[in-house]
Amino acid sequence: MLQQIESQRVDTLVYELDEFIIKDEIDVIDKGIEFMLSEVDKVNLMICINAKGESFGAFIKEFQVGVKYWNKLHKIAYVADKRNWGILVAIDDFFTKFKEKYFDIEDMDSAWNWLKED
Repeated sequence: MLQQIESQRVDTLVYELDEFIIKDEIDVIDKGIEFMLSEVDKVNLMICINAKGESFGAFIKEFQVGVKYWNKLHKIAYVADKRNWGILVAIDDFFTKFKEKYFDIEDMDSAWNWLKED
């Protein structure tokens, strides 16, 4: 289940993903980014993950969204309580133009501070 959360910043979308991530949820994030780009030049994302995994369709859609907004995404902060997400984010960050970083749930303030940095 996907839920959009109020953001502290005008250039940042915040979403919480629970249970199992599916393609339809990534479609919603895609539309959110598209709308946000009518207001700002670059978009940050904070994704709070409390999910057990994701579908193959969601994985493919995430890749497509990354390519679609290659020059428009600035940073993506992933916040979760499972370190295995950190390994996946570190690998993914290696292959993207925009920056991605994992934060433990108790480091939410650090995630916000990182998003503020240029």
